[in-house]
Amino acid sequence: MSRVLFKISAGFLVLALALLALSLALSDYYLAKQRELAISGDLRGAMEASRVAVRLDPFDEEALEARASLLQQQGRSEEALDVLREAVERDPNNYLPHLILGNLQLSLGRFQEAEESYRDVLRLNPRASAASTGLAQALIRQGELEEARRVYERLLRRGEITYLGLYDLGRLCVRTGEPEKGYRYIMRARRQAASGMGKLDEAARERRRELIESMDLALADALVVQGDYVRARRMIAQSNSEQAPALLHLLDTDPEGYRRSVLDSEIY
Repeated sequence: MSRVLFKISAGFLVLALALLALSLALSDYYLAKQRELAISGDLRGAMEASRVAVRLDPFDEEALEARASLLQQQGRSEEALDVLREAVERDPNNYLPHLILGNLQLSLGRFQEAEESYRDVLRLNPRASAASTGLAQALIRQGELEEARRVYERLLRRGEITYLGLYDLGRLCVRTGEPEKGYRYIMRARRQAASGMGKLDEAARERRRELIESMDLALADALVVQGDYVRARRMIAQSNSEQAPALLHLLDTDPEGYRRSVLDSEIY
C-alpha cells in the first residue's frame, strides 16, 4: 500500500513540475510576444501579452518591468511605479528593479524617493555606476551639492564617470569653492563631447552642439567666479548662444552681480 502511495505522490510531483515548466515556458513566450507587439506599435496587444506573462510566472520581475515600461509609454506613470514596487518586493536582492524604479522616480521629480532607490541599488551593487550617477542627480535636485560632488568624485576616481557626469562635477566645483578645478572638469567634458560628434546623425549632432554651447557658457561662468573677467568676456563674445549678449552686458556692468548669480544658480 505504501509503495502505491509513493508512486502516486511521485506521479503528482512529476506532473506539478511539468506544469510549472510549461507555465514558465509560456511566460517567456508571452514576454517575447509583448516585446514584439510593443516594437510594432500595438500597445494594447503588448499590454495583454504582458498581463498573461505576469499571471503565468508571478515570480518573474522581468515581466513586471516590461509591463511598467508599457504603462510609462502610455503616460500611466503612477501605475508604472506600483508595478515596479511590486517587482522590487518579488526580488528585493536584485538591484535592477530598484534601479529602474529610481530612474522613473527621478524623471517624475520624486527626488527623495529616487535617492532612496539608488541607495538600495548601491547597497546591493556598490559598483553600479548608473545608480551613482542617478544618486548624484537626485542630490543636486535637492540642493545637496557637496554630497553630489563626492558621489561624482568617486566615479571619477574609478574611471567610470561619463562626460555628462564630468560636466555636472565641474559645475558643482564652481559652486562649492573650487572654480579652477571646475573649469578643468568642464573643459575635459567639452573635449569628450566634441570628440564623438562625427559619429552622430544630424539631429543628435545638433543636440550635441547645443550641449557644447552650454558648456562654453559654463566655462565662462567658472572664469567669472575666479575673477578672470577678461577671459570670460572673450569666451562669451565668441558664443553663438542667445544668452551671450545679456551675459556680456551683465559682465560689463556688474561683474560681481554676475559672479553671485552663478553661485546662486541651479545646475539644472
